[in-house]
Amino acid sequence: MYILAGGLVSPQYTHESTGFPDRIMDVVSDRLACIEPDYRTLINPILLRRMPRILKMGLAAAQLCIKRSDCSHPDGIIVGTGLGCLDNLEKFLMDVLENNEHVTSVLPFINSTHNAVAAQISMLLKNQKYNTTYCHRGFSFETALLDAMMLIDEDPDKKILAGGIDECTPDFIHLHSYLNKWKKPLNNLSLITAKTPGTIAGEGSGFFMLSGKPAADPGCVYVKGVYTFLTEEFPAPDEIWYQIETFLQDHSIRVEDIEGIMLGMNGNIHADCVYNDLSENQFSGKTVMYYKHLCGEYYTSSAFALWIASVVLGNKPVPDVLKLRPARHSNLNNILIYNQVNTMEHSLIYLTYDRL
Repeated sequence: MYILAGGLVSPQYTHESTGFPDRIMDVVSDRLACIEPDYRTLINPILLRRMPRILKMGLAAAQLCIKRSDCSHPDGIIVGTGLGCLDNLEKFLMDVLENNEHVTSVLPFINSTHNAVAAQISMLLKNQKYNTTYCHRGFSFETALLDAMMLIDEDPDKKILAGGIDECTPDFIHLHSYLNKWKKPLNNLSLITAKTPGTIAGEGSGFFMLSGKPAADPGCVYVKGVYTFLTEEFPAPDEIWYQIETFLQDHSIRVEDIEGIMLGMNGNIHADCVYNDLSENQFSGKTVMYYKHLCGEYYTSSAFALWIASVVLGNKPVPDVLKLRPARHSNLNNILIYNQVNTMEHSLIYLTYDRL
């Protein structure tokens, strides 16, 4: 399927243009929060008054994507989210607890469901077509992509709005700190050089307009394959490579033809060893990139990776901030994205740039 347009709200200035941001956030923290646009330019200010933050992020990214694709009535809306509207769920449960099982306001409950973002987009667009939400932890966004691919396979003329969204709440940070998941505050651009356990938390909202037919442009990014698989915790590099080889063979992709690799390295010294092995051995002759130092770690960070990869594909040089090592190609025509969550949930997305 082709990516006609994308919209991204992230810890970088990705909402300002369709290209790679000119300025990169460089902060010392254990969390990367989204740089949010002026929502009044994208969403009716009357609706914004009681809208929770995650819905604002989701609607804004969807609106950016819709405006850039010039398609206001998609044939389907699919959202992937690992945590859903966690902050509103917390508010609703605390309200029930503090008021002796009575609810003082129904809004936190309405906005606490996982499908709230997809539903709000549908209501905003007055769209009554296919609408679904997937909550599969680290596979949430990839599952949304697979669903979109099946819909487009049935009818290539369809245009599907698919996205991934997750927010980071204080309670989520606090609870996962007991698992030693986070690093002490550090500069985000030094994430993978720290060589310590843990990572930094992140969040984001990314949406894509997908279709079986390309846009009327000189070139278009094509999603050739999406694959997910589970392993035991801390799998051997050989096991990961076997799965990657199987995926490539199933899609008739030769390893020697791959030009760029985008890895989900998050700075955790215990988890990045698999990435390092792939980079130094199987993909030693490729342009290797990484991205979580720009967005942090969250369940649907692969949506950020897909947006970044689609931006740099074609006749565009790879930004230095993405390079794990000096680029082997001046520009890239294909990219393989490999990400893992908690060392057990693994995903692959293969993109090519089709010149029309």
